[in-house]
Amino acid sequence: MAKFIREIFKINTLSLCECNDGYYLYDTVLRMNISMRAKTEQDAFIGALMYYQKRLVEVKTDYRILNDKVGSFLSQFDREDN
Repeated sequence: MAKFIREIFKINTLSLCECNDGYYLYDTVLRMNISMRAKTEQDAFIGALMYYQKRLVEVKTDYRILNDKVGSFLSQFDREDN
């Protein structure tokens, strides 16, 4: 387990900490570290951006699949303008 050294910064939704094994970027919205054991502060942010990019693709794909299923389901029913 990483040993805390110092807190670099903290805002409402993010905090960056230096630990004995690297830098950790914690997202309070997701309640998880989005970058761990980064060699530098910049590496922690790049790791976080890569995580968010990957998740965005996953979420968009999941949304498209769900939206297609809902559209298919709704198309089975007659729609009246009244």
